[in-house]
Amino acid sequence: MKKIVKLTEEKLQSIVRLVMEQVNLNDYDEEDFYDAFYSTFKQWINEKLGEDVKKYPFSYLLKKYANDFEKEMGVGDGSAGDYHGYNKYRIIRTGKNLINQGKYVLPSLNQDTKFTEKYKKLLPYFVEEMEIPEFVSVTFIEDEPNRVKVKFDVDFESMIRNEKEYYINADRFIQKLKEYLKNFVGVEFGNPAYGEVSMVGSLKYVGLEEWLKNVLNKKLKKEIKGLFRTNPIHAIKFEVYNGSADMRIIFSDFFGYGSRGKAIQEIRSYIENQGYNPKVFKVGY
Repeated sequence: MKKIVKLTEEKLQSIVRLVMEQVNLNDYDEEDFYDAFYSTFKQWINEKLGEDVKKYPFSYLLKKYANDFEKEMGVGDGSAGDYHGYNKYRIIRTGKNLINQGKYVLPSLNQDTKFTEKYKKLLPYFVEEMEIPEFVSVTFIEDEPNRVKVKFDVDFESMIRNEKEYYINADRFIQKLKEYLKNFVGVEFGNPAYGEVSMVGSLKYVGLEEWLKNVLNKKLKKEIKGLFRTNPIHAIKFEVYNGSADMRIIFSDFFGYGSRGKAIQEIRSYIENQGYNPKVFKVGY
């Protein structure tokens, strides 16, 4: 028979409080963990000594009772020695343990309402105003309130075939989006624990790996080398950044410098004839 364990009301409230808070300690500073330790220790020592607590300096109480406090609260980490030589790192560590075990709740200005829910009708308008290319899709992810990730997925082949050249950079997109949100709806950016919004962006070139494997390596490189009676190409390097695809031709040593410019022009003409925009799909050496 399955054993049923009944929780006391106090324990149940503690669990509910802990689950509801889901505190991200990275949002807080050392001073917050000092406060967690000192506030809890003072409450504990007052209950233990009562009015007698006023007879002693706080440093004496800390030295004499801090180990007992850790043991009774179940937040010690097994550190050797007592609080005679305690330092701030032990206090911070104990403060974090108190928080993680639900024995101290950090105050937070973060709201339950998610940023993406609050502004779900406005965000599409701001994205449209940013003049992001049609081959870039934008997705907002908010696993925790006010902690927003914005994904920019770039259709790679559409980018290099597009008639227009764009500067595509996640940081620049995020900066523009923040400007709209600050200026038009007064969003404050910073630490979610203070009720502010954290927003970061990431950019991915969708289809790039497949294109490199099936088009660049299997077709373009082969046909580019076939443009010349004697293959003058030692290697072809390729990289993508900020909305540009750069192909760098490395010629063999025997191929004269005077001939390299003409060869590059032939390769550029070939790339353009394949339907790629030469201002986006750039060829050089």
